[in-house]
Amino acid sequence: MFKLVFPKSEVGKRIRYLRRFQGLTSDELAKKASVSQSMISQIERGQVSPSLETLWKLSHSLKVPVFSFFEAEENNAVTLTRKGEGHFIKRVRPNVGYELLSPSSGKQMSFFKMTVSPGEGTDDPLMFHGGEECGLMLVGSLRIEIEGEVYLIDEGDSIYFDSSLPHRFMNDGETDAIAVWTMTHDF
Repeated sequence: MFKLVFPKSEVGKRIRYLRRFQGLTSDELAKKASVSQSMISQIERGQVSPSLETLWKLSHSLKVPVFSFFEAEENNAVTLTRKGEGHFIKRVRPNVGYELLSPSSGKQMSFFKMTVSPGEGTDDPLMFHGGEECGLMLVGSLRIEIEGEVYLIDEGDSIYFDSSLPHRFMNDGETDAIAVWTMTHDF
């Protein structure tokens, strides 16, 4: 079972910090991310939880990894994450959970364990963002839709793709599908 480590108020504070650090007004960020200024204000004040799609838009607009909204700044050259010590992140998609296994703030890639619970998922919006990603299926199987093409990966299979291609993950099985995943960032 996943738990949200950072409540919406903390995510909002982090987004406000990153926006201000870059010298952007909330209106400027809203325009860059194609969301309303009132949405930015509500997110930053912790009044609403942004959807995963909105988080991707904000991360691209702020030129930071999406996981940077969920962790404190860390500049260590070496970081060791012991089993069970990763940050658990579960957002709007109720069937997808992420365990961040590496710092991503100020880093060129993110490394995490992704767990996708059984469920159709065809109503989930497609994601796209800069960079590249690849994954290795540990348990179960995933159906991955990438720019209209569907790929099935089973235990031991891996996949690589350009993250700017619209994509989503679906688990047609009866148990959780678990994969390790890495994403690079184009900024």
